[in-house]
Amino acid sequence: MGFLFFSVLMGVIPITSCVYQQCDGPCGCSPVFEVEDFSVTQLSIETLYRSDNNQPIDPERFYFYQTLYTGIWVSGLRPINETSQNFDGISLFVPRALASCSPREAFSLETLAGLKIINKNPLELTPNIYLDEGDDITHLFVATTNFQQEYSIESFAKNKHRFQKDERFYLKFNQEPGAPLQLVFNVIIILDNGVNYEFPGQILKIVSATA
Repeated sequence: MGFLFFSVLMGVIPITSCVYQQCDGPCGCSPVFEVEDFSVTQLSIETLYRSDNNQPIDPERFYFYQTLYTGIWVSGLRPINETSQNFDGISLFVPRALASCSPREAFSLETLAGLKIINKNPLELTPNIYLDEGDDITHLFVATTNFQQEYSIESFAKNKHRFQKDERFYLKFNQEPGAPLQLVFNVIIILDNGVNYEFPGQILKIVSATA
Protein backbone atom coordinates (compact mmCIF):
# COMPACT_ATOMS: atom_id res chain seq x y z
CA MET A 1 0.00 0.00 0.00
CA GLY A 2 2.81 2.41 0.95
CA PHE A 3 4.70 1.71 -2.27
CA LEU A 4 1.56 2.31 -4.37
CA PHE A 5 0.88 5.63 -2.64
CA PHE A 6 4.50 6.75 -3.13
CA SER A 7 4.46 5.64 -6.78
CA VAL A 8 1.29 7.58 -7.54
CA LEU A 9 2.68 10.75 -5.96
CA MET A 10 5.97 10.46 -7.85
CA GLY A 11 4.22 9.79 -11.16
CA VAL A 12 5.66 6.29 -11.52
CA ILE A 13 2.14 4.89 -11.77
CA PRO A 14 0.01 7.37 -13.76
CA ILE A 15 -3.42 8.20 -12.52
CA THR A 16 -5.17 6.84 -15.57
CA SER A 17 -7.27 3.86 -16.54
CA CYS A 18 -4.78 1.57 -14.86
CA VAL A 19 -6.15 2.84 -11.56
CA TYR A 20 -9.65 4.00 -12.54
CA GLN A 21 -11.97 1.81 -14.48
CA GLN A 22 -14.17 4.68 -15.73
CA CYS A 23 -12.42 7.31 -17.82
CA ASP A 24 -15.13 8.70 -20.06
CA GLY A 25 -16.22 11.68 -17.94
CA PRO A 26 -15.36 15.35 -18.49
CA CYS A 27 -12.40 15.01 -16.12
CA GLY A 28 -10.89 11.96 -17.78
CA CYS A 29 -10.44 9.39 -15.04
CA SER A 30 -11.48 11.80 -12.30
CA PRO A 31 -14.87 11.85 -10.58
CA VAL A 32 -17.75 13.19 -12.65
CA PHE A 33 -19.69 16.10 -11.17
CA GLU A 34 -23.20 17.16 -12.01
CA VAL A 35 -23.15 20.87 -11.28
CA GLU A 36 -25.90 22.51 -9.26
CA ASP A 37 -27.48 24.85 -11.78
CA PHE A 38 -30.31 27.05 -10.60
CA SER A 39 -33.44 28.93 -11.55
CA VAL A 40 -33.60 32.68 -10.91
CA THR A 41 -36.27 33.73 -8.40
CA GLN A 42 -35.08 37.28 -7.71
CA LEU A 43 -32.69 39.88 -9.11
CA SER A 44 -31.27 42.89 -7.26
CA ILE A 45 -29.66 46.13 -8.34
CA GLU A 46 -27.18 48.60 -6.85
CA THR A 47 -25.20 51.57 -8.15
CA LEU A 48 -21.51 51.59 -7.27
CA TYR A 49 -18.61 53.97 -7.60
CA ARG A 50 -15.90 52.12 -9.52
CA SER A 51 -12.77 52.11 -7.39
CA ASP A 52 -10.44 49.59 -5.84
CA ASN A 53 -13.21 48.61 -3.43
CA ASN A 54 -16.27 49.36 -5.59
CA GLN A 55 -17.75 51.64 -2.96
CA PRO A 56 -21.47 52.39 -2.56
CA ILE A 57 -22.25 55.88 -3.82
CA ASP A 58 -22.77 58.96 -1.68
CA PRO A 59 -26.29 60.16 -2.66
CA GLU A 60 -25.28 63.80 -2.09
CA ARG A 61 -22.26 63.73 -4.38
CA PHE A 62 -21.87 64.10 -8.15
CA TYR A 63 -19.46 61.67 -9.84
CA PHE A 64 -17.55 61.62 -13.10
CA TYR A 65 -20.00 59.86 -15.38
CA GLN A 66 -17.66 57.01 -16.38
CA THR A 67 -17.01 55.91 -12.78
CA LEU A 68 -20.59 54.93 -11.85
CA TYR A 69 -21.86 51.43 -12.57
CA THR A 70 -25.27 49.90 -11.93
CA GLY A 71 -24.72 46.29 -10.89
CA ILE A 72 -27.32 43.54 -11.35
CA TRP A 73 -27.08 40.12 -9.71
CA VAL A 74 -29.07 37.06 -8.65
CA SER A 75 -30.27 37.56 -5.07
CA GLY A 76 -32.74 34.67 -5.04
CA LEU A 77 -32.44 31.27 -6.65
CA ARG A 78 -33.84 27.75 -6.62
CA PRO A 79 -31.29 24.91 -6.99
CA ILE A 80 -32.05 22.45 -9.77
CA ASN A 81 -29.70 19.52 -9.16
CA GLU A 82 -26.82 18.56 -6.91
CA THR A 83 -25.26 15.16 -7.36
CA SER A 84 -21.73 13.87 -7.71
CA GLN A 85 -20.08 10.60 -8.64
CA ASN A 86 -17.07 9.19 -6.86
CA PHE A 87 -15.08 6.03 -7.45
CA ASP A 88 -15.11 3.41 -4.70
CA GLY A 89 -11.87 3.05 -2.82
CA ILE A 90 -10.06 6.00 -4.42
CA SER A 91 -10.04 8.06 -1.24
CA LEU A 92 -8.30 5.22 0.64
CA PHE A 93 -4.94 5.82 -0.97
CA VAL A 94 -5.08 8.76 -3.42
CA PRO A 95 -5.20 12.34 -2.10
CA ARG A 96 -8.41 14.21 -2.97
CA ALA A 97 -6.44 16.79 -4.96
CA LEU A 98 -5.27 14.02 -7.27
CA ALA A 99 -8.60 12.22 -7.51
CA SER A 100 -10.77 15.12 -8.58
CA CYS A 101 -10.96 18.07 -10.90
CA SER A 102 -12.83 21.32 -10.59
CA PRO A 103 -16.46 21.16 -11.76
CA ARG A 104 -17.68 23.83 -14.14
CA GLU A 105 -19.36 26.94 -12.79
CA ALA A 106 -23.06 26.83 -11.99
CA PHE A 107 -25.31 28.89 -14.27
CA SER A 108 -28.93 29.94 -14.32
CA LEU A 109 -31.34 28.02 -16.52
CA GLU A 110 -32.73 31.36 -17.68
CA THR A 111 -30.91 33.61 -20.10
CA LEU A 112 -31.11 37.36 -20.57
CA ALA A 113 -33.53 38.01 -23.41
CA GLY A 114 -33.67 41.80 -23.26
CA LEU A 115 -32.87 44.90 -21.25
CA LYS A 116 -34.52 48.31 -21.42
CA ILE A 117 -33.71 51.60 -19.71
CA ILE A 118 -36.43 54.24 -19.60
CA ASN A 119 -35.84 57.88 -18.69
CA LYS A 120 -38.07 59.23 -15.89
CA ASN A 121 -36.82 62.79 -15.49
CA PRO A 122 -36.99 65.34 -18.36
CA LEU A 123 -33.62 67.02 -18.81
CA GLU A 124 -31.13 68.51 -21.23
CA LEU A 125 -28.31 66.02 -21.52
CA THR A 126 -26.27 68.18 -23.89
CA PRO A 127 -27.15 71.30 -25.90
CA ASN A 128 -28.16 68.92 -28.71
CA ILE A 129 -29.79 66.11 -26.72
CA TYR A 130 -32.98 66.58 -24.71
CA LEU A 131 -34.55 63.64 -22.90
CA ASP A 132 -38.29 63.47 -22.23
CA GLU A 133 -39.93 61.36 -19.57
CA GLY A 134 -40.61 57.92 -21.01
CA ASP A 135 -37.81 58.06 -23.59
CA ASP A 136 -36.00 54.79 -24.22
CA ILE A 137 -32.38 55.61 -23.37
CA THR A 138 -30.99 52.06 -23.56
CA HIS A 139 -28.65 53.10 -26.37
CA LEU A 140 -26.92 55.56 -24.04
CA PHE A 141 -25.66 52.73 -21.80
CA VAL A 142 -23.12 49.94 -22.20
CA ALA A 143 -22.85 46.62 -20.36
CA THR A 144 -19.82 44.84 -18.93
CA THR A 145 -19.00 41.88 -16.71
CA ASN A 146 -15.36 42.70 -16.00
CA PHE A 147 -14.98 46.51 -16.39
CA GLN A 148 -12.71 45.94 -19.39
CA GLN A 149 -14.82 44.71 -22.28
CA GLU A 150 -17.91 46.82 -22.90
CA TYR A 151 -20.85 46.01 -25.15
CA SER A 152 -23.88 47.84 -26.38
CA ILE A 153 -26.98 46.68 -24.53
CA GLU A 154 -28.33 45.22 -27.75
CA SER A 155 -25.18 43.15 -28.33
CA PHE A 156 -25.03 42.06 -24.70
CA ALA A 157 -28.63 40.81 -24.79
CA LYS A 158 -27.99 38.92 -28.03
CA ASN A 159 -25.22 36.97 -26.29
CA LYS A 160 -27.92 35.27 -24.15
CA HIS A 161 -26.13 35.99 -20.90
CA ARG A 162 -26.62 33.34 -18.19
CA PHE A 163 -26.33 34.40 -14.58
CA GLN A 164 -23.80 32.98 -12.14
CA LYS A 165 -23.93 32.88 -8.37
CA ASP A 166 -22.24 35.81 -6.64
CA GLU A 167 -21.36 37.51 -9.92
CA ARG A 168 -22.75 40.69 -11.43
CA PHE A 169 -23.01 42.40 -14.74
CA TYR A 170 -22.87 46.18 -14.87
CA LEU A 171 -24.47 49.02 -16.77
CA LYS A 172 -22.57 52.25 -17.40
CA PHE A 173 -23.97 55.51 -18.75
CA ASN A 174 -21.81 56.28 -21.77
CA GLN A 175 -22.82 59.80 -22.84
CA GLU A 176 -20.86 62.72 -21.43
CA PRO A 177 -23.27 65.29 -19.95
CA GLY A 178 -23.00 68.95 -20.85
CA ALA A 179 -23.46 70.02 -17.22
CA PRO A 180 -23.88 68.32 -13.83
CA LEU A 181 -27.22 66.51 -13.81
CA GLN A 182 -29.32 63.92 -12.05
CA LEU A 183 -30.45 61.11 -14.32
CA VAL A 184 -33.49 59.14 -13.11
CA PHE A 185 -34.42 55.98 -14.95
CA ASN A 186 -36.10 52.58 -14.75
CA VAL A 187 -34.25 49.37 -15.60
CA ILE A 188 -36.26 46.47 -17.02
CA ILE A 189 -34.66 43.02 -17.20
CA ILE A 190 -36.38 40.51 -19.49
CA LEU A 191 -35.62 36.79 -19.14
CA ASP A 192 -36.21 34.16 -21.78
CA ASN A 193 -38.89 32.46 -19.65
CA GLY A 194 -41.10 35.55 -19.94
CA VAL A 195 -40.39 36.90 -16.45
CA ASN A 196 -39.56 40.62 -16.22
CA TYR A 197 -37.86 42.43 -13.36
CA GLU A 198 -38.34 46.20 -13.18
CA PHE A 199 -36.22 48.47 -10.99
CA PRO A 200 -37.80 51.94 -10.90
CA GLY A 201 -36.19 55.19 -9.84
CA GLN A 202 -32.50 54.44 -10.36
CA ILE A 203 -30.43 57.62 -9.94
CA LEU A 204 -27.07 58.72 -11.34
CA LYS A 205 -25.70 62.10 -10.31
CA ILE A 206 -23.04 62.73 -12.92
CA VAL A 207 -20.66 65.35 -14.29
CA SER A 208 -18.26 65.56 -17.20
CA ALA A 209 -14.50 65.56 -16.88
CA THR A 210 -14.38 69.33 -17.41
CA ALA A 211 -17.23 70.32 -15.07
